[in-house]
Amino acid sequence: MKTEKHLKISLKNAAFVACTVFILSLVIGSVATAAQGPTVADPKGIKTDYPQQLELDKFEKQTGKKLKFNENPMFAEKVKKGELPAVEKRLPEEPLVVMPYDEIGKYGGKLRGICIAYESGTSEVLAWRHANIVRFSDDVRTIVPNVARSWKWNDNYTEITFTLRKGHRWSDGAPFTTDDVVFYMNDIILNKEIHKATPSPWGPVGASVEKIDAVTVKFMFKKPYTGLLYYLGGGGSYFDLWAPKHFLKQYHIKYNPNADEEAKKNGYDNWVQQFGVYWNKWKDAIIASPHGLKVPTLESHVMTKINTQRRVFVANPYYFKIDTAGNQLPYIDTHHERFLEKQLWPLEIMNGNVDQKSQNMPIDIYPTLKENETKGNYTLQLPPGMAGPTFIFNQTDKDPVLRKIYGDVRFRYAMSLAINRDEINEALFLGLTTPEQALPQNVPFVTDADKQFMAAYDPQGANKYLDEMGLKRGSDGMRLRSDGKKLTILWEYTLQYVWSPEFPALIADYWRAVGVNVLLKEVTTQLTRDKQKSNTLDITSEWMPPYEPTLLSQPENFVPPYSSAWPIMGMPWLDWRSSGGKSGEEPPDWVKRLWEIADEWVTLVPGSPRYMELGKEMIKINQDNLSVIGTLSNVPLITVVSNRLGNVPQWTVNTYYYGYSYPYRADQWYFK
Repeated sequence: MKTEKHLKISLKNAAFVACTVFILSLVIGSVATAAQGPTVADPKGIKTDYPQQLELDKFEKQTGKKLKFNENPMFAEKVKKGELPAVEKRLPEEPLVVMPYDEIGKYGGKLRGICIAYESGTSEVLAWRHANIVRFSDDVRTIVPNVARSWKWNDNYTEITFTLRKGHRWSDGAPFTTDDVVFYMNDIILNKEIHKATPSPWGPVGASVEKIDAVTVKFMFKKPYTGLLYYLGGGGSYFDLWAPKHFLKQYHIKYNPNADEEAKKNGYDNWVQQFGVYWNKWKDAIIASPHGLKVPTLESHVMTKINTQRRVFVANPYYFKIDTAGNQLPYIDTHHERFLEKQLWPLEIMNGNVDQKSQNMPIDIYPTLKENETKGNYTLQLPPGMAGPTFIFNQTDKDPVLRKIYGDVRFRYAMSLAINRDEINEALFLGLTTPEQALPQNVPFVTDADKQFMAAYDPQGANKYLDEMGLKRGSDGMRLRSDGKKLTILWEYTLQYVWSPEFPALIADYWRAVGVNVLLKEVTTQLTRDKQKSNTLDITSEWMPPYEPTLLSQPENFVPPYSSAWPIMGMPWLDWRSSGGKSGEEPPDWVKRLWEIADEWVTLVPGSPRYMELGKEMIKINQDNLSVIGTLSNVPLITVVSNRLGNVPQWTVNTYYYGYSYPYRADQWYFK
């Protein structure tokens, strides 16, 4: 932040600067400057109900004066031409007041990020601009208001009423109201043409919605859903509780009787398929094509350009937050997302071409990046991340012989015992991680014994289990299936979930050493997901152990089909459950018991005796069946932060389940 003692200019130059600033202010309106306002570092006596933010009326009551709103210069010309309303008419009547970490920021700049490909490692860049109904504060424990001004539960957690912000608008200027929330639930989530079975988390709790007025909406559940806010603020934070009705209704058969006919003219099978181009539970899917340019958003930035190499986002003129000096956020004008092969990331970072990066960063490049901090003008952080890569064998494999093998718990025990986790830790993770099984993180009912179950390196034990299964070795030392064919695992992996190509190569060597042949094939994340949905993968690694907030709200992360955003393993089992036994395949009893636990789990109060009891049982069933084989835990996530950025704190935790950078409020970052 510049002050007078830093500006050694002559009186003449000072007069010139003052005159210039005055003239510019007439031309472009108010701008964010180094004006003082309460910050986290210096709150100036301001008290907040929630960390680092408060509502406008409470802020003005404490300061004793009305806050004047200031314009981002990038919008000034459009305002002058009448193409945009003035800032005070674009903001909600009740904007959220944000306390910047260190100082009032400056407008401008381009925040540069890198990802693998569309829908492959893009969560972090999405987090820069994200806006959900509530969010986690940076202590990653406290839920705070966001798009919603407030909420209130009934006594038994079967109803929650949200109050939105008066005058809030979509990025195209259309009003955002509870109609958009009701449209989302009634016309999308509960629509049987779009969803044959109501998707999680709404289906298991029997969710319904009621509009009270334009800013008040009530969600009702057939049983208590204590984990809802954890879902909305954590792992579910990438999924909105609303959809732009004014835009989407043109593609919906309920509002446009010709929607089906129009969809077919546009080359789609039906209206549902065309509707899916403009709405998806996973919000980044919509802006993975030029169609996404049309869709309004509440996020801090709006996509304006997309091609095979990059996406560009510019500040949303209708964004609903301001800082304590009255400046509309965000400070940074542009987000620039490039798609690059992971092998090129270190060079780009060291050359100073990346402003913030952590998602999918392999830990083994840390020494190289550390040596080049000065050259690249960045600082590295090593916050806790998550567990290392995992393996889930497809127990419903379409190959009946493989299905029998993968479904035998002795095979899964053997594959776990064959892995040298200590060697992986030293060779690929700099010895910074803890070798152990894949279990929920930071939960009170996981023991050290649970973490070490079948985690020791014991190839002799692995061979014993495989021998007991009757998997005899052929002349080349590789084991044979019951039909005489060589037992071969086709492992189609995506770098997004195995960190580096060296990791699957090491694992394959361990498994070959006990006679199990492995064929490795790198594929895209999207192909992995498509094959999971079609039940055509032998093995998958696309799974991350949940943190407690996610486990509270989405126990299916640790229950078949082990899904976070999409099912991973056991699609025929899921089909059986969804159809009430009319189709699919009936699962074994242990799977049914986990489903029973999950159904009750979301109704429990964290820390209660029943919560602890069911939590331990959930761990025990998964441990005994070892459906998910883990390798490492406590994996730090390299986090690159450009030294040019201001108002960036130390990450407490950096993981998908809290939205990567989202708790650290990228909308108040700025370029110094």
